[in-house]
Amino acid sequence: MYELRGVTKRYWCGAGTVDALAGVDLVVGDGHRLVVQGPAKSGKSTLLRLLGGYGRPTAGSVELDGTDLAALPEARLAAVRAESIGYVCGDRDLSPALSVLENVESALAPLGFDGAARRERAAAALESVGLGACGDRLPGELRDGGTRRVAIARALVKRPKVLLADEPAGDLEGAVRDEIMELLEGVWKAHGLTFVMVTRDSVVARNGVIAPRLAMIRGGRISVAENAAG
Repeated sequence: MYELRGVTKRYWCGAGTVDALAGVDLVVGDGHRLVVQGPAKSGKSTLLRLLGGYGRPTAGSVELDGTDLAALPEARLAAVRAESIGYVCGDRDLSPALSVLENVESALAPLGFDGAARRERAAAALESVGLGACGDRLPGELRDGGTRRVAIARALVKRPKVLLADEPAGDLEGAVRDEIMELLEGVWKAHGLTFVMVTRDSVVARNGVIAPRLAMIRGGRISVAENAAG
C-alpha cells in the first residue's frame, strides 16, 4: 500500500522556487488502481516519480508497505525499484540499438539473473503483451503501438508488486490507444498489481474500465473521487 503524507516537492528556478507538489496526501491500497489527470506542469509526473523512488520529496513521506522511500539509503532504494516497481514511461527508455528481447532483458540486469533465465523471462513477458514473435526485431521496426507494448513488457518482466505508467498511451489515437489501455487493464487483472497511471488525456482518464478512481491534479494539489464514467 502507498501512503503519502504532506508531500511537497520544490524546485529552485532562477531566483525563486516552484512547488511541483504542494502538501499531497494520498492512499493507494494493495491491488488498487488510480489514474491521475492533469495538464502539463501540474505535478503529475513528479508525483509518479516519487512513487517510483526516483527522487525524494522536499517535505513529507512516501511510504510503500510501511517503508518511507524518502528515508532509505540510495542502495536500498535502488533495490526496491529493481525488485518491486515496474515503471512505464512511454517508449523513451527503450534503446534503439538493442533488440526488443534485449530491451526487456535489460530490466533484469540488477536482479542477478543468468543469461538463460533472463531470456526465458523476457520471452514470456513479450508473449504476454502480444509480441512473442518480435523478440529479434529492433524497436524502430514495430508499428501501431508496438514500442509501448515493449515498454510494458520491460516493466512486467521482473514481476513487480507495483506498476506505474506515465502517459502510456500518449500520442496514440483511436483503436491503437484503446488497445494499449485494454492491455494495461488485462495486466492489472492478471497480476493483481497496484497500478497508478498519470495522463493529461481526458478520454483516457475518464475511461471507467481502467480508472474506477480518478484523481485530478493542478498546481501540485490533488483531489480524488470515484470516476463517474465507471
